[in-house]
Amino acid sequence: MAQCVSKRLFTCADSKKEAVSTIKRGAVLFMYNPENRTLVGPFTAASEGAKRIETGAWRSEIDEHSASENIKLEWENLHIISDANERFPFLVNPEKCELSTLKVQTLLDALKNAPPYKG
Repeated sequence: MAQCVSKRLFTCADSKKEAVSTIKRGAVLFMYNPENRTLVGPFTAASEGAKRIETGAWRSEIDEHSASENIKLEWENLHIISDANERFPFLVNPEKCELSTLKVQTLLDALKNAPPYKG
């Protein structure tokens, strides 16, 4: 998460990178960490998806041969929701990386009242 914020990039690698190719400039993005169950956002895509920027970025075990697809990010105020999986069960096992308009609005409304993310 810290690398994404400091580099202003969102990334997906390996089997997840195909989902990035559909993201358009201006899309609202969120980062959900399943390990500590936190949701941070909102981010705005400042580039189209599938821009190869760094190989093996943001992996605990870096595979130098795996291309990571990256999206440049913009934001004004980031907020964080702890235990987001309890409030938003759809985050636990998403069928795809895309949320419905209603789910996006639900998360945006919740983040407005959440504490600021200080990285």
